[in-house]
Amino acid sequence: MTTNTRDSIRFLQLLRRGTSIAVKKKKPLVRRSPGRSPQLIGYNDFSYPTSISTAAAVVLAAEYERMRTMLDEVPPTVVLDRWNDEVFRKLYQLGFFEIVGITPKRTDVVIDEGDVRTMQIVSSQNADDLERIDAALQKLGEFMNPTSSIPESVIIDLLTGLSEALSNVTGHAYPDDYQPIYPHIGRFWVSATADRRNHSLTVVVYDQGVTIPVTYPRIERLEKVYNYLGRTLRQQPSFDFENDGTYIRAAMKYGGSRTDQKHRGKGLPQIIDVIKRIGRGRLTVFSRGGWCTRAPNGRFSSGAVPYSLGGTLAIVAAI
Repeated sequence: MTTNTRDSIRFLQLLRRGTSIAVKKKKPLVRRSPGRSPQLIGYNDFSYPTSISTAAAVVLAAEYERMRTMLDEVPPTVVLDRWNDEVFRKLYQLGFFEIVGITPKRTDVVIDEGDVRTMQIVSSQNADDLERIDAALQKLGEFMNPTSSIPESVIIDLLTGLSEALSNVTGHAYPDDYQPIYPHIGRFWVSATADRRNHSLTVVVYDQGVTIPVTYPRIERLEKVYNYLGRTLRQQPSFDFENDGTYIRAAMKYGGSRTDQKHRGKGLPQIIDVIKRIGRGRLTVFSRGGWCTRAPNGRFSSGAVPYSLGGTLAIVAAI
């Protein structure tokens, strides 16, 4: 996602359009007739990718779970023997096949493999699972110590910021007045990896909700935020979503939630504050067609593409 942003978001938008057609027509994914072999209505070829990031895998799992839930049908796998071993292994470790209903779900979502501990993709619809997610993330934090150079108190603060961000997702990603282009199932998805070899903790959070560029302009803002947006927004954008990166950058720098309550909307700035204390680490947020990164050196960079991610994706890498 971070190294091939334009093509990745374009692929995911095309995938979403295709699955949405299937959902809209309510036609079975596999046509079965007596005396004939089953026929696929259509499929996406996964035999050609040679690698996949955790972030892309999370968005992919979310899209296929949406289709499975709305059609009440498990998407079939095609030419599985031709899939790249690395891609298959990554998806299997993250629990992709469990999310889409192909294999049974395991009870423990934390998987150990030597110096790497992975929290499988957790799909949730409300705040009830936050305690379960928080417990899994704490396991990853404990796994990092004592070999990690990140102090335990800093890891706790990072997890607190992530919990706040997740609370914002559960409370505000799917408002009642939100009319999405593509139907959603009101869920969010979380995955994380702790790697002792390079002392890193990476967390990925995704939702298919209303997105930051849609909600942020509606919120009452402090004068400094208005001044910032006034200086940076393009008054005549050359394509849809061109200003999306600016809105994401403002949300990361100044915070804010849809309700504009003082105790809400602190998730992203709090995560950035923790990264500052660590002295290294990165936060990247994608939302609709925009993206913004806070690099380890403290610099912000942002931009946009003429395609939509269909939600908001946050990648926190504490190294």
